[in-house]
Formats: sequence, C-alpha cells, structure tokens
Amino acid sequence: MTALRRALLIALGALLGGLFREVLTEFLPVAAEDPALIAPALLVVNVSGSLFAGFIRRLCASEERKGRDATRLEATMVVGFCGGYTSYSAFVSSLHEGLAGNQPWVIGLAVATVVLCPIAAAIGMQGSGGYPPRPSHDSAGSSEKAPA
Repeated sequence: MTALRRALLIALGALLGGLFREVLTEFLPVAAEDPALIAPALLVVNVSGSLFAGFIRRLCASEERKGRDATRLEATMVVGFCGGYTSYSAFVSSLHEGLAGNQPWVIGLAVATVVLCPIAAAIGMQGSGGYPPRPSHDSAGSSEKAPA
C-alpha cells in the first residue's frame, strides 16, 4: 500500500471517528446538561475507543497470522477511526479546566483513564480471540512458526 493511500484511509477513519465522538458526546445527557461533566463523558469515549481498538488490533493480528494483509483495516479503524474517536487532548484540557476550577475529583478521572483504557484494550483483544501467540525461539536464535 502506498503512503498516500494509507494517509487517505487514516483520514477517512479519523473523519468518521471524530463525527461519531461528537454525536455520542452531544447525546450523552450528562455532557449536554452540564459542561463540568464533559470529562466523564470523554472517559466513556476513551475507554470504549480503547476497547474497540484492542478488538480490531487483535483481528488484524489474526488475519496477519493467516497470511492476509490487514494494513488497510488497521490504518482505517485503529489509527484513523479510534484516533479520531478517542480524545486524550480534550480530556487533558478538561482536566486542566477542572483543576483550575477547584474540582479535585478530576484527578480520579485522570487515574481512571490511565487504568481503564489499557484494561479495555486488553479486554477487546481477548474478546476477539485472545492474544496472538508469541513466536518461540530455539537456542540458536532462529524462530519457529507458532501453531495456528
């Protein structure tokens, strides 16, 4: 795949992911009624995006093990869609505003993000068939194919 085609796939995915995030956060009642609750809404978005990214990444690894090319799927959905859907920069901005507004509960949201997002990604990977097997290596350093 050419670099231009990869960039276009990522851009398409990011467009769709960003639109999906905007629609979701607009319709989450807590975020729509109280601007101070945008940070919890972003936590929901970031955790669900991490779950989805883990799921898709695991599917890509499974396809690659079968000898199929999954670079388009990964570029469009993991890098593009999930990159546009999740928003750590907006989350950090809302945390800054919360701390500046003397709302110490935002520290808990920061901790929750750091803890829950990797867990969600791991659950997503597990939900799509588990982790890909690691290749085994013999003592001479040559690798063997992992069983399918």
